[in-house]
Amino acid sequence: MEDQTQWDAVVIGGGHNGLVSAFYLGQGGLKTLVLEKNDQVGGAAVSEEFHPGYRNSVASYVVSLLRPEVIADMRLPDYGYSTRQITTTFYPRPDGRSLLLTGDSAADKAELAKFDEQGAAQMDAFYEVVHEIGPVLADQWLREPPRLHGGGVNDLLAALRMGRAFKRLSVTGRHRLTQFLLGSARSLIERYFTQPDLMAIMGASALSGNFASLHQPGSAIPLLHHAVGQLDGKAGAWGIAIGGMGAITQAMAKSAENQGVTIRTNAAVKRILTENGRATGVELDSGEQIKAQVILANTDPKRTFLTLLGGADLPSEFAADIKMLRQESASLRINLALRGLPDFVSRPGSKAGPQHQGFICFNNSIDNIEASYRSARAGQLPQTPMIEALIPSVTDNTLTEPGHHVMSLLGKYYPFDLADGKNWDTMGEQAADQIFDYLRQFISNLDDIVVARQVLTPLDFERRFGMTRGDICHGRLEPDQLFSMRPHPDAAQYATPLKALYLCGSGTHPGGGVTGAPGHNAARRVLKDWTGLRRS
Repeated sequence: MEDQTQWDAVVIGGGHNGLVSAFYLGQGGLKTLVLEKNDQVGGAAVSEEFHPGYRNSVASYVVSLLRPEVIADMRLPDYGYSTRQITTTFYPRPDGRSLLLTGDSAADKAELAKFDEQGAAQMDAFYEVVHEIGPVLADQWLREPPRLHGGGVNDLLAALRMGRAFKRLSVTGRHRLTQFLLGSARSLIERYFTQPDLMAIMGASALSGNFASLHQPGSAIPLLHHAVGQLDGKAGAWGIAIGGMGAITQAMAKSAENQGVTIRTNAAVKRILTENGRATGVELDSGEQIKAQVILANTDPKRTFLTLLGGADLPSEFAADIKMLRQESASLRINLALRGLPDFVSRPGSKAGPQHQGFICFNNSIDNIEASYRSARAGQLPQTPMIEALIPSVTDNTLTEPGHHVMSLLGKYYPFDLADGKNWDTMGEQAADQIFDYLRQFISNLDDIVVARQVLTPLDFERRFGMTRGDICHGRLEPDQLFSMRPHPDAAQYATPLKALYLCGSGTHPGGGVTGAPGHNAARRVLKDWTGLRRS
């Protein structure tokens, strides 16, 4: 079956970046269609009732990196977008001690002093550097990276602009920025912190979207999320979206539709259609063909080029390079339905307190991070899990009934490929059981309050959200897979070697996270190229 309707643009994938692209294209006058394979838009930024009466952000669960320019342009607050800032971070330690940071300077200083008299000074010194380099990085997020070769005047100007921003940094700032981009997380952490517990805490901050040893050059890049994030104008702040992350993407969908964009769900794309070296449309799993002047793929680079295109109409060297992209983030998610709040051994009390209101980090030591990484590389589950948790229902009463709660657990260093012939269809619950065994030493009433759990393994991320090898960032955030090389020098400006095919997902600059930046930048590039696309 062939659709005779001629669209200006078809966006493959209704995740947040796809919706952002569609909004700007619609605003620019293009007749735009978004195709989403699932029954709701949002990709991994969705909310759902995972157990009767309990609703939560299923995969992505915090907001900070969403660009304020995108929020303003799309008028997201008008469509229901609102947030609450996360102000506390709680670190229960295995020996019964704990660290609770609330943002109160005097109280936090006293808390840190329990571990190290110099802890507060060390933390201040670290974040002083982070806050200096943050604006330099953030300034590049909504800019198209310059070409590595064959660029024009715009590329030269972009490179000069970056050079000026870098030059404005202090000497120390330039040094540290280079270390953050090219150095190892372990080296940076040891540069600023000396006490083992504080090193463990900072090590856990380096794991976002990461699947590398903290000794590996480039492993410090995830620490830069502290530099570029902001919430309601406050640099470095993180928060939750009221109603869950799906409230963000539902607001985006409404905003895009108000620009004339059409959105279809349950419309999985099987392949990208080509003719004479140009993308001409898509074919759905149903057999329906949809033609368009331009195609934007919110899918990851491997899925786009090697599955939807099958390598057709691509230069052989380009296809070979895409095949070698490193995609894997080693993440496992559990959503818990609770009939009450956790009673922490180190901070007793099952009534809502500051220990329940923000991030909760379970990690034995920085050496455990390395051991877990090596286990994952060998296809094994970590012996001692590393978990970041959040109980959004403490500050968001829309998620469940009063007195009940939902809790998000993110586990790190869970391999996509399991050793010894094991598979995630049978190992998911075993991994969850191991996590529960670990958490019982921190939470005295865990078994009494858990009503149900939803487990999403790395394989589930691939199946459900279309993320190759469960990679939540569409490609690991490492030096040779960033900026003008993300995902390849010949596709880093969102246009690809196949005419009329563009990338708008997290596999492009600036990378993963709920930012909206790739979608914004890709749409701007399409609009810039639109006259030439229409004439050809």
